[in-house]
Amino acid sequence: MCSCPQLGCKKLARVELVQLSPEAIMKAAIEILDRYGLADMTMRRVATHLGVVPGALYWHFKNKQQLIAAIAIEMIHPVVPTLREEEPASSSVDPATVAQQLRTHLLAHRDGAEVVSAALTDYALRARVEEHLAQSLGAQHPGSDTKDLSIAAGTLLHFILGACTLEQSTLQRAELTGEEAPEDTEVHFEESFSRGVALILRGFETCNMK
Repeated sequence: MCSCPQLGCKKLARVELVQLSPEAIMKAAIEILDRYGLADMTMRRVATHLGVVPGALYWHFKNKQQLIAAIAIEMIHPVVPTLREEEPASSSVDPATVAQQLRTHLLAHRDGAEVVSAALTDYALRARVEEHLAQSLGAQHPGSDTKDLSIAAGTLLHFILGACTLEQSTLQRAELTGEEAPEDTEVHFEESFSRGVALILRGFETCNMK
């Protein structure tokens, strides 16, 4: 091994880069997310978890926002295949089912709704999710105005993210404060979500009939 500290550091960095991959970084980040939450999922903490220097991560992700976007895609691409560009779009699933599937995937991870909300501040990512919802709506209501489909899809997405964020925040508050949430809290959220989605879809259908 070279005795020069600088060359030694460079060799170490190269070894770290060879061992690292975007998939390994995302896996570590998700483990931290599920255990500690989004606020504690820092680049430094991910690097420590992997046993590398923080700078090694930036070869794969330029910043935390880019990592968040990658994690969000990993979370919900089974529902929205177009988030991975090589996969074809499909509108065969009805919008109520798409909404329920998104909810399931968001709630599968601590702060999942917050992660996806943060990622969808990127217009291109948000547009793909909204387009998927719009296609699902359009398949059920052929001939609908394109603008109405877009607005309805955006409204449905906002409801999904907001409802899931509130649900996760409520349950986490009870966990942190030691206060017991009512026994039917999760059932209440599930029923409210289903009802809310149904009302949005009914409203779109009513407007579409005029």
